[in-house]
Amino acid sequence: MDFFRRSNFDIIGRSRLWLIVSLVVIGAGLISWIGKGMNYGIDFTGGTLVNYGFERSLTDSQHSAATVVAQTRAMLDEYGLSKCQIQVSGTTELLIRTATQDEDTAAQQAEQVAGGLRELFGDRAGTPKVLGRDLVGPIVGKRLRNTALLALILGAILILIYIAIRYELRFGVAGVVAIVHDVLIVVGVMSLLGAELNSEFVAAILTIIGYSINDSVVIFDRIRENMRLYRGGLFAEIANTSLLQTMTRSINTTVTTLFALIALFFFGGPAIHAFSLALIVGIASGAYSSIFIASPIVVAWERDEVTARQRRRRPAYVGATASEGGGGPKQITEKKSEPEKVSSEDAIQQAKEDAQEEKREERRERRKRRHDRSSRRRF
Repeated sequence: MDFFRRSNFDIIGRSRLWLIVSLVVIGAGLISWIGKGMNYGIDFTGGTLVNYGFERSLTDSQHSAATVVAQTRAMLDEYGLSKCQIQVSGTTELLIRTATQDEDTAAQQAEQVAGGLRELFGDRAGTPKVLGRDLVGPIVGKRLRNTALLALILGAILILIYIAIRYELRFGVAGVVAIVHDVLIVVGVMSLLGAELNSEFVAAILTIIGYSINDSVVIFDRIRENMRLYRGGLFAEIANTSLLQTMTRSINTTVTTLFALIALFFFGGPAIHAFSLALIVGIASGAYSSIFIASPIVVAWERDEVTARQRRRRPAYVGATASEGGGGPKQITEKKSEPEKVSSEDAIQQAKEDAQEEKREERRERRKRRHDRSSRRRF
């Protein structure tokens, strides 16, 4: 994986391509979001909570609580109740929460589910009875959603302030733009795929934000180190070199994390499919934005600052009077010579040569000291 360090990929030079790719994905997601909306789960919409009681224990040495939940979910899928939450309470009670909010429909649905549970668990647990039925509101209500959005905005502002103090303002702005990019990507992809969103989705978004900004800070730190090491080099080439130096770390971290998340998606059960899917999309997007979005934004900011400084710099004018030909006064423009820019590759090569020369000088000094000590021993 050290291939990237030795390569010469021009990541910064193709920043428009990366921006177009992101805009296409975000645009498709926003169109889907506006057109068909999000597939909100029970935590966002509310529903009916039914408590079923059995005569004997549902769980034993051969049937764990997870097995009971999986069997119940398969039975409910046959009744068209895929949007449901199932929980084993104690050993003889089963709590099922569905998205149904109408009282009459909920009553008929409860009796239908009771019949299915009797066929499924009647031999070992007895006949189920409806112990209670309640209409419940959404866990993630409007107030909680607004609070979560406020916390997200406040967190982005604090991240911006911290990175601006720790590095520079342009790095902080680039990091926040990368965070917004990742959130839009995740929301858009979840809308396109029609994944069901519950309270776990909020936790996934917060995890993605932390992962994304951490990856960006690692790259920013390497850019700052190379800026100090290769003074006089072009900033775009320094940033590109820094990206190639950290590419191995970014890919290794992302791939190993995705391995665990993909296993969680396929073997973790339907209850956490949306959660694991959001993490897969978000962490992949976070690695992409840290490399191909945040760093090019920093370079573009630097380029704009250089252009603005050049526009503010005025050429010096020296007045001179022409004495021949009856000509009027002439102005002679003297252009100030600008320091020649050194490419980052030349700066890196020069730094390597200087380091080698210092090592050679140290070896010569050590040989001289050894020679002096041996001469003193003779006399």
